[in-house]
Amino acid sequence: MRCGMHRYERSVLDALRKRKQLDLIGLIDATGIGRDEALWALENLSAQGYVDLKREQSSEALLTNEGKEYAMSALPESKMLARLKEGTIEIKGLRDQQERLGFQWAKQKGLVSIKNGSILLGEKGVTASEKGLVEERVLRDLAKDPRAYGRLLKSNSAEVGELRKRGLIEIKEKNVLATVSITKKGISAETDSEDEGIGALTKSMISGGSWKGSKFKGYDVNVPVEKTLAARKHPLAQNIDDIRRSYISNGFVEVSGPVIDSAFWVFDALFQPQDHPARDVQDTFYLEDIEAQEIRNREYISRVKKAHTEGWHYKWDIDTAMEPVLRTHMTSVSVRYLYEMLSNINSKKYELPVKLFSMGRVFRNESVDYRHLADFQQTDGLVIGKELSFASLFDTLIKLYSWLGEVKFKPAYFPFVEPGVEMYAFSKERDEWIEMGGAGVLRREITGMKRKDLTALAWGISVERLMMVRKGGDINSITELYNGSIGWLRNRKLM
Repeated sequence: MRCGMHRYERSVLDALRKRKQLDLIGLIDATGIGRDEALWALENLSAQGYVDLKREQSSEALLTNEGKEYAMSALPESKMLARLKEGTIEIKGLRDQQERLGFQWAKQKGLVSIKNGSILLGEKGVTASEKGLVEERVLRDLAKDPRAYGRLLKSNSAEVGELRKRGLIEIKEKNVLATVSITKKGISAETDSEDEGIGALTKSMISGGSWKGSKFKGYDVNVPVEKTLAARKHPLAQNIDDIRRSYISNGFVEVSGPVIDSAFWVFDALFQPQDHPARDVQDTFYLEDIEAQEIRNREYISRVKKAHTEGWHYKWDIDTAMEPVLRTHMTSVSVRYLYEMLSNINSKKYELPVKLFSMGRVFRNESVDYRHLADFQQTDGLVIGKELSFASLFDTLIKLYSWLGEVKFKPAYFPFVEPGVEMYAFSKERDEWIEMGGAGVLRREITGMKRKDLTALAWGISVERLMMVRKGGDINSITELYNGSIGWLRNRKLM
């Protein structure tokens, strides 16, 4: 059988005819060609049935930045042992975080003891300081040769496990080529050369035009390659960008406000009574030794007080309203801007409709589960305009969040809107409808708008929950977004 072959392919077959079987390093030595060239030739020959490739799973340990630092110097507990050889150390005399870390590890490993507030070198610590810590030797061996991981895992599994747990090494799994064998078809193949064609365009070929009329070497796009760990955005950051893009493309303007705010803006300005259950410590984080920003407009305070007194029939307290809290929703940002725009809206100086949105962290004292967090992201929207109705609210939300898939609305009560609804979207991962947030028409006790021809629509939606139901997502619990797993970030599919 005659076949035209590239010189790399011919070199590989000639070497294998002499040795029958080789590993990759042996093949490179026998042929004198580079690693990438040898792998390219092997994939081509394998596709034609001339060689058999045997692959194996291989692991190697890569040192993190902290691991590299310790490999070059010493582990914190090793430095602690060296200092203790000079004498005892008082616990309160530990100089920095590194020494405190070294003491903690030395104590955990039983290398030191404590007596009367002083750190003493234990018998086990004396031996370790003389012979050196085994885990330190393992770390340095891995620094020299990451492929020693497999061998060290057998001989020093406990030390390797500790280094992984401490975040000093990361394990990288690889599918490596173990051996190459020539087949009968490869032995009988004739290796005449042919016009190989151009494999790579050079600057001189392009400028001189020598490539014109030439044959180009083909490429096999199915050849397996080593996985590339490209940079990518965190899925939560990507989701926030997508939401922001949806708002801006629909004519909204982004606004922001303080994370630490007064109960006045978080609750009172939103017509939520001061004895409402949501204001209890069980739901809200109250702060000590912090003063909330003063509200200088006494007229606005009087209007809020009047709305509470006449609407809820109780004695409204300014001191309760000024208690500092971590904001529980982003609507406190929306109502601030509504207050700032009010005089211009009433005097018809604003071009309508006004469309605002905000995005940020909010805090609620809740038990953590698959759809609840104590610290999470929320987006809030506000539209003020003429001839707006409840149907306008539905239309706006569906347009903004069309990428969610199927959504539905359910009547609900919120103190600051009338009427109000909850927005739900369907999660295929959990096979259930999940509440996204609340929405409604803002009450006039809140807006303070004197113009009867204007209506204000508002909503607040959990950003993390949006990720549980969006098309292409694979989030089964919002806690996954905060687990810090590099493997999860690298391997999850893009949305």
